[in-house]
Amino acid sequence: MTTGERSAGRLAGKAGVVTGAAAGLGRAVLLEACAEGASVVVFDRDAEAGEATAHEAREAGGAAVFQPGDVSSEEDVAAAVQRSVDEFGSCDILNNNAGVALELSIEETTVEQMDQLLSVNLRGAFLACKHALPAMREAGGGAIVNTGSIVSVVGDPILPVYGTTKSGLLGLTRSIAVAYAEDGIRCNAVCPGDMLTPMLERTFNSAPDPAAKRAEMESHYPLKRIADPREAATAVVFLLSDDASFITGSSLVVDGGLTANCY
Repeated sequence: MTTGERSAGRLAGKAGVVTGAAAGLGRAVLLEACAEGASVVVFDRDAEAGEATAHEAREAGGAAVFQPGDVSSEEDVAAAVQRSVDEFGSCDILNNNAGVALELSIEETTVEQMDQLLSVNLRGAFLACKHALPAMREAGGGAIVNTGSIVSVVGDPILPVYGTTKSGLLGLTRSIAVAYAEDGIRCNAVCPGDMLTPMLERTFNSAPDPAAKRAEMESHYPLKRIADPREAATAVVFLLSDDASFITGSSLVVDGGLTANCY
């Protein structure tokens, strides 16, 4: 990559889809990808927040459009990929970020709740990959990043079903990486720890002592803090970019040292 190309952004000339892009990490990925020159479809169920995110990206000089839909619907997912092709000419990058969590034990979880998490966290990523892969092959290659979690790689007693679905994403990641390498398509995962998203802030604010709740969570991290979503978003954008051209089938843990710590 030349200096001129780098100054234009590491994703210049690339286009694709970020699922769950209306808030949290998905929003951070969308804004970072657009800042790096990508043209991106904001795919989310939340129309108001999704439109706002796309507008924010455009106001900053990026190229983004909002596509409403549910990742568990094959029709909606196919439409999001096609929107990228129709609007921007290709779909050669994909970040599967949409997800839902559930803090219940295995015994407390109903079959319906298990099915819901599977349909969003795992089926949704599968569907997006299924429909993006032909477009990427047509474009001569591409890159996929699946958003996992630290509970993709370690157990969590209060998030067993969520962890199961996020662990499944790593298997999907490795399988796509080896199956589509000859097509010039790379597939990796990013596994973030806790991030200061609106959802986590609501968790803190619901506690009797929000400051104490946050301090307790931060104490588990060797870096003694919670990540800003942009810190994980930059890892996603790196793996989507040509700077990661020899990285595929890998899982990048972005957790402030949490899973490296035995205490």
